[in-house]
Amino acid sequence: MKYRWQIEPQVPVPDLTVLAERTGLHPIIVRLLHARGYTTPAAIDEFIAPDLSTGHDPWLLADMEPAVEKIMEVVRSGGRIRIHGDYDVDGVSASALLVRVIASLGGEADAYIPHRTEEGYGLNAEAVRTAHGDQIDLLITVDCGISSIAEAALARELGLDLIITDHHTPGPELPDALAVINPHRVDCRYPFTDLCGVGIAYKVACALAPPTEGPSLLEYLDLVALGTTADVVPLLGENRVFVKYGLPQMRRTLWPGLAALIDRVGLTTGEITAGQVVFTLAPRINAAGRMADAGDALQLLLTDDPFDAAELARRLDERNTERREADAVTLERAVEMVEEQGGVGDRYALVLCSERWHPGVIGIVASRLVERYHLPTVLVALEGDQGRGSARSIEGFDLYDALSECSDFLTEFGGHPYAAGLNICRDRLDEFTQAFEGVARKHLVDNDIGPTLKVDCEVAIDDLTQDLLTGLKRLEPFGARNRRPVFLTRNARLAAGARRVGSDGCHLKMQVKSENGRPIDAIGFNLGERIDETERGEVDLVFAFEENEFRGITRPQLRLRDLRPSAP
Repeated sequence: MKYRWQIEPQVPVPDLTVLAERTGLHPIIVRLLHARGYTTPAAIDEFIAPDLSTGHDPWLLADMEPAVEKIMEVVRSGGRIRIHGDYDVDGVSASALLVRVIASLGGEADAYIPHRTEEGYGLNAEAVRTAHGDQIDLLITVDCGISSIAEAALARELGLDLIITDHHTPGPELPDALAVINPHRVDCRYPFTDLCGVGIAYKVACALAPPTEGPSLLEYLDLVALGTTADVVPLLGENRVFVKYGLPQMRRTLWPGLAALIDRVGLTTGEITAGQVVFTLAPRINAAGRMADAGDALQLLLTDDPFDAAELARRLDERNTERREADAVTLERAVEMVEEQGGVGDRYALVLCSERWHPGVIGIVASRLVERYHLPTVLVALEGDQGRGSARSIEGFDLYDALSECSDFLTEFGGHPYAAGLNICRDRLDEFTQAFEGVARKHLVDNDIGPTLKVDCEVAIDDLTQDLLTGLKRLEPFGARNRRPVFLTRNARLAAGARRVGSDGCHLKMQVKSENGRPIDAIGFNLGERIDETERGEVDLVFAFEENEFRGITRPQLRLRDLRPSAP
């Protein structure tokens, strides 16, 4: 795929040298941070070295006081608490966290995750009735429940106390629960609204067990980092703090299941990165809920038996293989459908549906299509007269607001600006497709659509030093709204001819050299077919600058994102 390069304006930094000296950072790192809004030594220091102790007061979350009072009342009385979660990594990790924290306080708690295909997302009436029949004294949702108006009413009718904790966008009416903890409430004073489900669960835990009064909560930060990273919320503010501290905690995790999964996938040495969580650990935990029942994923994070943990990790690994196969088939068919419809043409959005798609993988495939076509995308898995959809968006297009404008054609929807789920009747699909395309046309301009590659700044090959690599590592963890910096180098000279590598020659390998002749390796995955563009020996390269370890030797490397022949 060839991208349109969007080069960020190179705004002068008048005190660049001073900032670099005062912060001890490479001038290019200071320039990157300045462009992202960190313009003073204090702001830069806070970003580079976030402090866990500076987290916001959990009591600022609306309804935290009645929620904590009720939880502690049930714990002290020996009552039973049930956590009702979601089947993704965020929901599963949040469920495990609250079960473990309540148990550490002497309480009795279990967790329930609904079946994706049989029950669907969120709190449902049958789960409420089951909790009541099981003589549960308090039902707590995590990562769901903000739109459960009818279910909250049923719980109240049955005399079952309900606490809702959720991070998805509230509708015009809040559920009638004992407490509704959601930072997006219009009456909530909490200053950071980008917490995900497990982040909110952790803030509840902080209110339940302050560091000076209860068990240490640091040991739970691996679960918080797991769910936060996997849910693709902005890795800024408190989320950055959680992940910065939580990733190292994964290496020394106290939870046998998480340790077994880390061992199963081979992440046994070195630092665990946010990228490894997103692309290695999270898919295996998600696979259980995507393909069938998330029970194995939940049990993995709750078991204290190393033998059970190893078996659960094995089963999740196998499920992930099934999920990948389903992904590939679904993506192939979705691309065929786009081409059969004449390609994207002048479309501003994609809506595709099929009776053959597994509802557990359409969200992943929608993300792949967004990467491929850079259009807001909705995929719908049809069964009978009903359809269950997953939607993914692009920067600058608020998916939740867009679906709100099309809500007349939907039976249910929920989510946030970049990801959402929906239910729809088959006979409303055509109307919804037209409406969604219309909303996209209204809110997007031509420059918003089509594959775009954002470039942070231009550098020379001589700028690519070990000092710069060290500075880049201090910007980690990378993720949403703190993406890995992307650089542009023009007129890069090849030290030797480029070559195709990989079993099918799909990758592109080359070396570029600096003015003093120092060569640097460059690898372009899936760029092998573009080798002809390197024939003249000078190329413009867009890349991430990173370290590559091979056979115990670490070298700097350019991970190519795109290339063009340099202008003559």
